Amino acid sequence: MTSLFVSNLKSISSNAHFREIVRYIFVGGLNTILIIGSYQLALLVFNWPWWLASLFCSIIGIGVGFKAHATLVFNKQGYFYRYILNWILNFIINTLAIGFVRSWTGDAWAPIVLLPFTTLSSYFILKWLVFIK
Repeated sequence: MTSLFVSNLKSISSNAHFREIVRYIFVGGLNTILIIGSYQLALLVFNWPWWLASLFCSIIGIGVGFKAHATLVFNKQGYFYRYILNWILNFIINTLAIGFVRSWTGDAWAPIVLLPFTTLSSYFILKWLVFIK
C-alpha cells in the first residue's frame, strides 16, 4: 500500500503540469506576500483609503509578477499587454469583492479572505491568455 502511494506520488510529481502549478503557487505566494505587504503599508502606514491601497499593490504586483511568471513559472515570453489586462480585470473584480466583504472582515483582512478566488482566476487567465507563446 505504501509503495503504491509513493509510486503515485512520484508519477504526479514528474508531471510537467504539476510542476508548473507548484512553481505558480511558490512564485504567486512570494508575489502575494509582496502585494499584501504593500497593501498593508499603504493602508496602515500611509493611511490611504482601501481602494487606493489596492491600486498601489496592484501596480507593484504587475512590475514583479510579469517577469517572475514568465521566467519561473511558464518559461514563455508572454504578452505584457495581456498581463496588464489580467491585472486590470483582477483589480476590478478584487476591488468590488473587497468592497462587498470588508463589512464582515474589515479593510485589512478583505484581500486575504479573497486570496483563493484571486489565485485561481489569475492562474487560468495567465495560462490560457497571457503565456501562450
